[in-house]
Amino acid sequence: QSDAVVVASPVDRIAEMVISAAASSPADCLITDVGSTKRQIVASVGEDPTASRKFIAAHPIAGSEKSGPENASGSLFDEKLVVVTPTETTCPQLLQKAHQFWRLTGGQTYEMTPTEHDTHLAAISHMPHLVSALVAKIASPEALPLAGSGWRDITRVAAGDPTLWAAICSENRAAIGSELKQVAEELERLRQMLHHADDAALYQWLTEAKKIKEQSPR
Repeated sequence: QSDAVVVASPVDRIAEMVISAAASSPADCLITDVGSTKRQIVASVGEDPTASRKFIAAHPIAGSEKSGPENASGSLFDEKLVVVTPTETTCPQLLQKAHQFWRLTGGQTYEMTPTEHDTHLAAISHMPHLVSALVAKIASPEALPLAGSGWRDITRVAAGDPTLWAAICSENRAAIGSELKQVAEELERLRQMLHHADDAALYQWLTEAKKIKEQSPR
């Protein structure tokens, strides 16, 4: 008899849980989720007419690398962006209900398509997580005692749950792969600057990165 169901699990299990919830919930129940990928989830749920009529996929841009009830926070979604990803067949009344639900958590809703979501999140979340993990992975044991706040900041998200992140990478592998290709190209460009002692180009590169960071809304 739920008015709303929120599915919070690794992304590769969300669709099956949505379908299961749809089969045993009221006709006007809102089913939503908190998954970090959307395209495959929406497509899989779309194959079940009952689930498709009740489901509005969502992704709150909130949380941390910590997990478990001991890390719960009542203000987790306050002023945080919640991406809602309706489709062409989404019921307008249900979509309105989804916006209302997520705003009641303290979040600010924003709409985009599932594909747009996955493309943008690959660039702004999924690829950076892998880069963070890479920085942690290549640190030598001898260097770790010297790690300061800079290393801790850039590797913070690498402490995230590997089960969750392996599923995210599997579901969004194409978009993440494209972003990693750009990372590899930019790293090679940076390596060439250092190899050729092109300090002017390096200064410009760092200046451009600093400007982008300072202009970001978060």
